[in-house]
Amino acid sequence: MPMIELSYSSGALPAPKLKALLHRATKVLMWWEKIPDTDAARQVAWTFAREFPEDHLVIGGVPPSKGRYRFTVSTIEGLMDDRAKQGVMRDLVRITLEAEGSPHDHANASRIWCLFNDLPRSNWGIGGVPFAPSGYLSCLGDIQTHNDTPLD
Repeated sequence: MPMIELSYSSGALPAPKLKALLHRATKVLMWWEKIPDTDAARQVAWTFAREFPEDHLVIGGVPPSKGRYRFTVSTIEGLMDDRAKQGVMRDLVRITLEAEGSPHDHANASRIWCLFNDLPRSNWGIGGVPFAPSGYLSCLGDIQTHNDTPLD
């Protein structure tokens, strides 16, 4: 049940390329987390994009001349080892540069940052319940709200 938030500079990608990048980023993270590519699994693999207006992102105090990207990847603690995280970082950079149509060189790759949040199971809730110890699929069936009393 991966979650990605992509923050990027204004105008970095046109909408169709951004949509394709978000789709590919989700697939990358699911693959490295060893999550099966099924309808049920895709329902809990969320990816968000947030575009920063030109005056809301500066590098060294000035707006960037080329697109900047920050992927914040949140996962359950222990689901990915360092090798898998390195694979996610490498693949997110690769697919971002492909979406831009930019060469894969150091100058372009350094415009893309990847940060990881490893959260304990007890800190990851879906539908008001913590992530089930037996995995994400069992959690989906455990979410029940019909007997809950609304909060005042």
